[in-house]
Amino acid sequence: MRYLLLLSTTITMIAFTSCKDTLDLDEETLLLLEKQEKIEKLDELFELAFTDAAKASDEYDSYFTEELLRDGQNFLIDNDVRMQATFTDLAIRLNSNFDEIKNGEIPTSLFKLYEAKSKSIIFNRSLLGEIPQQIRKGDKLAKFQSRVNEVTAFYEAHINTIKNAAGIDQRLPGKQWKAMKWAISPDFSAFFILYYDFQFLADGTLDIEQFFLYPLLGRHDFQTLNYQESANYPEEIAPKLLSEPAFVTYDNKILFYFHLESNPNASDLKFNREWIYEFDYVFEGDALTLSNPRVMRFMHPFLYTMGYGHDSYEEYYFEDLRSFTLTAE
Repeated sequence: MRYLLLLSTTITMIAFTSCKDTLDLDEETLLLLEKQEKIEKLDELFELAFTDAAKASDEYDSYFTEELLRDGQNFLIDNDVRMQATFTDLAIRLNSNFDEIKNGEIPTSLFKLYEAKSKSIIFNRSLLGEIPQQIRKGDKLAKFQSRVNEVTAFYEAHINTIKNAAGIDQRLPGKQWKAMKWAISPDFSAFFILYYDFQFLADGTLDIEQFFLYPLLGRHDFQTLNYQESANYPEEIAPKLLSEPAFVTYDNKILFYFHLESNPNASDLKFNREWIYEFDYVFEGDALTLSNPRVMRFMHPFLYTMGYGHDSYEEYYFEDLRSFTLTAE
């Protein structure tokens, strides 16, 4: 009887331990299933962001507070759930911003369009940079990148529409335009030599011997700005061009575009950058006067616009810098 009692007790203990292990396994399995459910829902919201960003945003906000942080549980402590939630949130922000752009007022000024395009590039690249490294791959990343490219293409299409409609003032090509002017500030603290010798070509590009790239001068967020390029165009500027220098005329304005590669010396702090200039222009016989300069420098992630129309224009762009006259030869 003693042996039978011992055997019965042993069997009972084994059975109890086995049931406990099964219960623990079931709980773990349930958590894994619930985690997978959360990830699948976040995947759905990611896809929805590309077709209906507003709806995806509303549903994501509710799901985040009611399911991911539910009844004292925080599913975001799980790395897989947290990364997917981040990716979904970024997709919603990307597409919501694009919807605002498409539904908003598109600038009619080329200068403003280039500025808006640059701002969108900065915003979208910042979103790309927030994507967790572990999930920077696959179809979802490709879809995200494709939408980023679509936003840039949206602005480029509007820029090209204005360019094609504006065309080229036919009084400009076929002549060699020259000018040399000393620009000296009233207090003699700054001076520049404005030196030009170039042709406007019929295809919208420039054939340049010399071209002074206006400096960007002014203030931004209480920071004094003074960005300049070399005045030695043939040796310092021309070899760094990533595309043909271009121009376009519209609404009595002329816009110049220059795209420069990074300087080999990193300490120069001159990386891949775009310079855009817009002037009012007036013909007087064989003379072409450009005035009211507006200057834009885009070097990701930095974008600055200064010149005519800005508060600091009168202070930094002294009288000699506000206009110059080219003579045709």
